[in-house]
Amino acid sequence: MKYLLVIALVLLVFWLWRSNRQAGRNAAQPRHSPGKAPAGKEITEMVACGVCHVHLPKSEALIGRDGFYCSEAHRREAGAE
Repeated sequence: MKYLLVIALVLLVFWLWRSNRQAGRNAAQPRHSPGKAPAGKEITEMVACGVCHVHLPKSEALIGRDGFYCSEAHRREAGAE
């Protein structure tokens, strides 16, 4: 019975130590609203390629007749269908 109490006490101390570490870590991280970019970062709209469905920034995508594409080959491939 004595060993069970010692094990329970050790587990309780460990749990308290971990919860205090988590609380400290969460308090140190700045919070930001999901609609806004963190300071110094820009939000970039992402689009999916019409052929392979890879997501890429809209500024890097090629615009085709039926949407956005990741490369000239995929834009031509979509036009051939």
